[in-house]
Amino acid sequence: MSKKDLALPKYQMVKDYVLSQIENQEFTKDDRIPSESEFSKLLDVSSITVRKALSELVNEGVIYRVRGKGSFVASQAAVPEKTSNLVAFVISGIDLYDSSYMQIMRGIQSFLGKQGCKLIIEFVENDFDQERELVLELIQTELRGILIYSSNPEAAKGYLGEIRKKAIPFVMLDRSPSGYPVNVVTCNNHDGAYEAVEYLIKQGHRRIGFAAYDYHLSPEIDRYNGYYNAMSNASLPIPESLLFLNKEMDYAALARLIQNGELTALFCANDKRALEVIEQLTALDIRIPEQVSLMGFDDFESSKFAKVALSTVKQYFDVLGYESAKLLFEITEGSSYGNKKVMLPTSLVIRDTIKAV
Repeated sequence: MSKKDLALPKYQMVKDYVLSQIENQEFTKDDRIPSESEFSKLLDVSSITVRKALSELVNEGVIYRVRGKGSFVASQAAVPEKTSNLVAFVISGIDLYDSSYMQIMRGIQSFLGKQGCKLIIEFVENDFDQERELVLELIQTELRGILIYSSNPEAAKGYLGEIRKKAIPFVMLDRSPSGYPVNVVTCNNHDGAYEAVEYLIKQGHRRIGFAAYDYHLSPEIDRYNGYYNAMSNASLPIPESLLFLNKEMDYAALARLIQNGELTALFCANDKRALEVIEQLTALDIRIPEQVSLMGFDDFESSKFAKVALSTVKQYFDVLGYESAKLLFEITEGSSYGNKKVMLPTSLVIRDTIKAV
């Protein structure tokens, strides 16, 4: 599948917006929807784009037009009542041995069990085409709703439009596409990272680096922003040499910075990166925390059992699963309107990888 196939035409964005407003009951039967000029300003698209989108919605029976008065929601466009007791959970691009995903599933099942619903779990390993095809296949079945942990939220915009056409409620977990409103449950990545870096600063560290893992994902961007703001508010410089944003880290360069005293602490965007850093630096005879302090983010089960027990920002994966399922039901039962971004709290866990300067 080419990138072009996954691109979302501007008129489709207008259609998806109208469909999502109907799905969330912001627009109901016989409500007047915004005019072409109003849509143009609201969504920053041309009137020609809006006209094409509205014409298709008329042809599909979603809206109808009254000359001189505008466009209105047709009765057929009402969101159908969901009677299925099946909820699908699609998990893509993950390490299946990571217990955090088991915690997410336990949280989901904990809520669904109270509702008499069954959970269908579908794993996809680092293959977005397979993820897309799986979702498109699932929405052809009778579902109460769908929970999505996507490997590539930006590319997922293509199939999210198809889900909306089917009027199937969905909630994204942990990460979401930019510039595309969806219901999503995530932890407070920015503030968690800010608190972690602020703690390092209070321990006397001034030359603090940042190491990403999948920097294209929204949680890591939020964590970088938390790091950046904590450093900026403490009036600390951030030389480019302290930023490791690529998937493949240059550990030789990192070791040189540490040996030269140019970097005394490293905040990692997740525990995967931090645990890898411990292994690689130990192999290069860098002592943790004597020569460099280290902070992760996630608090994986394995983090406490690393060669040096990892200090990290804990997010509560079971709560993530529970709140995602809860939000999904609020949507299906009509008690939640508009798109919501639910942010869950984090907490600092201090172990053995941090030493005061």
